[in-house]
Amino acid sequence: MEQCLRLALLLYMAAGVSLCGAFDFVMSQAIDLSGDGVVDSIRLSASPENGEFTLFVGASRVTRAFEGGESASGFVVVDIDKTDKYQEIAVHSPGPSDDDEYFLFWYDGALIHEMAYFGRWPEFYGNGIVNVDGWMGFWKKREKYVLNAETRKLEHVPQELYYVGVEANVRKSFPIYRTRTKSDIVANLSPNSACLIMVCDTSPAQPMENWYLIRSSSELVGWAPDIAIYENLDLPLAD
Repeated sequence: MEQCLRLALLLYMAAGVSLCGAFDFVMSQAIDLSGDGVVDSIRLSASPENGEFTLFVGASRVTRAFEGGESASGFVVVDIDKTDKYQEIAVHSPGPSDDDEYFLFWYDGALIHEMAYFGRWPEFYGNGIVNVDGWMGFWKKREKYVLNAETRKLEHVPQELYYVGVEANVRKSFPIYRTRTKSDIVANLSPNSACLIMVCDTSPAQPMENWYLIRSSSELVGWAPDIAIYENLDLPLAD
């Protein structure tokens, strides 16, 4: 397992991807953040009680608090877009139950500016794109953010559907539908057969109301609601 993780990390780095989890977070660092040739002094002060932290760069400071209430573990300097002159600061907290949290900032040479807040695991490609993976119980939901060069904010790129790509065994038969309205049954999945959970529609606002597009062992495709997935499939669940 350790060799596999090391190989995966090497492949990511070879592709120009920065994984925050692969870095050693620090509480202070000196580096030119704004590309003006001046080395900037960065320092992080974190409260262990309420998730609040203060980030200092030169004479500027900002104070924020992590939603999970856990203390900041440090920060890492990343480069979101290698074609501009700036580097950015990602402040990290492990969050409750390892639900990582990040605040992202940039420095213009005088002031610190907030760019984004992320839960879970961001990947920085150096091309102005940041992908963020969130854990959905048995699959990773990938969100895309793009750097707006004028505002220097990371803007979310919404998706109608999210890729799942998880295979599962059918424990108990249940129907899959032509649409997300529980009308027009396409097929009833057979017990002990294999199926592929292809994509998820997370648009419903309430928990346990997502819809999943499933391919059956006979290669028929239809939709099933959250409750059918959890009650009738053997899923690789994890917190």
